[in-house]
Amino acid sequence: MTTVRTVDSRRGRADLWILTAGLAVSVAGDAAAFIALLLRLQPHGSGWVAALLAAELVPVVVLAPVVGRVVDRLETRGVLIVALLGQALVAVPLGLLDGPLPTVLLFAVLAGLAAFVRPATSALVPAITGPVGRERGYARLSLGFGLGWIAGPAAGGLLTGWLGVRAAVLADAATFAVLAGACALLTVRRRPDPSAAAGDRSGGLRLLLADRVLAVAVVGVAVSIGAAVVDNVAAPFRFVDQLGASSAQYGMYLTVWGAGALVGSQLLPLLRLSHRVAVAVACLAMGAGIAGIGVAPGLLVAYAAAAAGGVGNGILNVAQNALITARTPAERHGRLFATVGAVNQTAIGGGTAAAAPLVAWLGGGGALVTAGLTAMAVAAVVLLVTTGVAEPTGSDPGVPSTAEAV
Repeated sequence: MTTVRTVDSRRGRADLWILTAGLAVSVAGDAAAFIALLLRLQPHGSGWVAALLAAELVPVVVLAPVVGRVVDRLETRGVLIVALLGQALVAVPLGLLDGPLPTVLLFAVLAGLAAFVRPATSALVPAITGPVGRERGYARLSLGFGLGWIAGPAAGGLLTGWLGVRAAVLADAATFAVLAGACALLTVRRRPDPSAAAGDRSGGLRLLLADRVLAVAVVGVAVSIGAAVVDNVAAPFRFVDQLGASSAQYGMYLTVWGAGALVGSQLLPLLRLSHRVAVAVACLAMGAGIAGIGVAPGLLVAYAAAAAGGVGNGILNVAQNALITARTPAERHGRLFATVGAVNQTAIGGGTAAAAPLVAWLGGGGALVTAGLTAMAVAAVVLLVTTGVAEPTGSDPGVPSTAEAV
């Protein structure tokens, strides 16, 4: 039986803002460092660049079972602080050592520690907001992530150009320390119930497959994410080669998509849709945006399609998290979030691998249309397969095992 201590709403709002601001700074640092490291490895050949990309993805997939159990058995704020301080320590030699092998190996360690941060943060949000405010909480978190990823690449390019790779990576180490300090200021604790953890040894994948709605939605989202990754490879060919865009105009497309995602991430609390329907609507909007870029007769229409796709992307980020917490008790959130993260990263790898041959076969526009229609089809499947499925018996949506304000 879970026990919950009511959290003061003012403290909850303050905690949410602290976490959001810290994440924005840290994510910006991550993006800046990643750009800098890509620039460091580029002279050593495409193989080392591919190795860096693999080092970012593989630890999240491999460590998912361990990450989920740790988050569900230990006090969550403590897990966050330890992981972030570990990242700060690893980032220092990563910045100082220039060789390609140390860069890839240290970045893999950094990614392994980062694998704990996203599930722990996602599991902590309902403890801060309570079940009623979880959509608002995830929307706020997405705002921090979005702002960080918009600012980070530009900052990385500027820092690397002015001061070199080392400065950009060491700045990232400082952002990890900033986020760890922000987490130390949080007044809410998520303390999983040891007796519940001892009696529930199921892994995250088994828990996911046991719920038809979650299983269908998560697999559908993964397919949509894999399709969206095709856009990353196909869009330059579409905008530059087929629509005649300049470098600045192509950059505008990226900005428009990012701005749409920021707007979309704030919409779910206002739409009053069920989480299952919101996931389907998000996949539909994202797919329509990608396909729209593929058939757009000119840049303005392509920008409009990108805005729509970005909105869908933003809604999806919030809706999937809200769906997980709504259908599972809090003592399972760590395992579910870790597993979903692994599934999504696998989809990113698959989409990236499929993108180049798809563009070579169909061209930039054809690849985008194919990817967009795939994401749109996912929306129909999610709705058809999950319609009429009841909430799981005994679920306690979004309520933490033990939430304390201290």
